[in-house]
Amino acid sequence: SSPLSILVIGASGRTGLEILRQLSQDTKKKEVHAMCRDPSKIPEQYKENCESVIKGDARSPDDIEQAINDTNAQVVIVSVGNGDSVAKSDVRTASARALARVMEKPQYRHVRALVVSSTGAGTSKIKVGMGVGKIISYHLRHVL
Repeated sequence: SSPLSILVIGASGRTGLEILRQLSQDTKKKEVHAMCRDPSKIPEQYKENCESVIKGDARSPDDIEQAINDTNAQVVIVSVGNGDSVAKSDVRTASARALARVMEKPQYRHVRALVVSSTGAGTSKIKVGMGVGKIISYHLRHVL
């Protein structure tokens, strides 16, 4: 059987690089493809474990669709954010919308999507008012 094709969107960020690192250590047969806006931000040691590195914007349905087609991806892992910046950013919402637009097409029914976020992990805190962040953190304690 052919190896599982995995597309990592947002591969140049901290979480994206960690996903690439873990996928490279996993012994199961697979093809890993990295997609990000600036491929030069992915260090060489990560690139050499990738079948391909694709320049693309997670907010663009066209870029996502092109990447899925070019890689024959069966699994899409989305790891987008704006790093340590606390500035308002639409990247998570916009990328989720873009991915949903692509995934709702019948030809992508077989593709599974996994959205990964480090929000609330480590030094980043879940910023939610009225103690809701503590509740979320408690319920997600095995994941975060």
